[in-house]
Amino acid sequence: MEITDRTDLGADLHAPQVDDAGREYWSYALVTAVQPGDIVLHWHKSLLGTPGVVAYSTAAEGPTADEILWASQGTYGRTRPLAGPEPSWRYALTGYTPLARPVTQDAFRKAEPKLRKIKKHLEERHAGSLYFPFAFSDKRPVRAAQGYLVKLPAAVISAVPELKQIPLTRRRVPTQRSSSSDLAAVARKRRGAGYLRDEVVRLALERHAVDWVLEHYSNHGYDVKDVGSTESYDVLALSGRRELHIEVKGSSGDADTVELTANEVEHASVASTHLVVVDLIDWRRLPDGTVETSGGRVRVWEKWTPAKMSLKPSRFRYRLPAGSDHLYSSTDT
Repeated sequence: MEITDRTDLGADLHAPQVDDAGREYWSYALVTAVQPGDIVLHWHKSLLGTPGVVAYSTAAEGPTADEILWASQGTYGRTRPLAGPEPSWRYALTGYTPLARPVTQDAFRKAEPKLRKIKKHLEERHAGSLYFPFAFSDKRPVRAAQGYLVKLPAAVISAVPELKQIPLTRRRVPTQRSSSSDLAAVARKRRGAGYLRDEVVRLALERHAVDWVLEHYSNHGYDVKDVGSTESYDVLALSGRRELHIEVKGSSGDADTVELTANEVEHASVASTHLVVVDLIDWRRLPDGTVETSGGRVRVWEKWTPAKMSLKPSRFRYRLPAGSDHLYSSTDT
């Protein structure tokens, strides 16, 4: 569950890599523990006029090392000036769904005895921190935990009837709970990852983007061919004597960077290349395990050469130029 007051709910999970003191912080590091297909609840502090769950999304791809402007909460955080962008963890989401009936804080307070039992049961079964989504006190009603990202046990959905409008997912749960230091180690290992761990989803997003390019350029008079398996670019487009090499990137997130291999950078520097980025792609997993994709935003950069100042060595991370030569819906050709 994401606990926030941001205005762009559902775009991604995004948090600093360290806290104000420069230390790994469990609630930020949990972004790197998210798995593709996880359901993420969005708890907003003010959207309803009172805190509560307003929507849910599905984890799509990540984690990716990025940068963020972050203002810490609390008295100190509100008075501390922003020092500029700092290293962050980002995890792309898809399928943002506002709740037809938002679940306010009052619903959780009515269910407080059940929530306390859930936490006690988990404490008996698991050693170490639970990263539980709610804080209890003898002096005040239950409230959301202090932090950005917390773990929400599936049992909470059953304990709060108003949450049953949110779907459940099933995935294997580790037999041993990770400690905060374990999460920090995972985060360091994944620094600069930027890859999609679910291979089926990754390939489906790539296929969706390439298929759009093939159809679009074919409808504009080009003979097109998917050459991604043999060349350092994805699509060859021919029209008379004109030859275009097209680099294609697909993502379910809101892409302001793309990853480039050294061969892709080298090739685009010497050949006439278009860059096509299809992002904000919706996807869902079907009962047979295949992935269905739809929609998306398409941006095209013509006569594209990767600017050295926009490259970051990972393989390479390329910051997309502002605007684009053309803007389409993925249903346009």
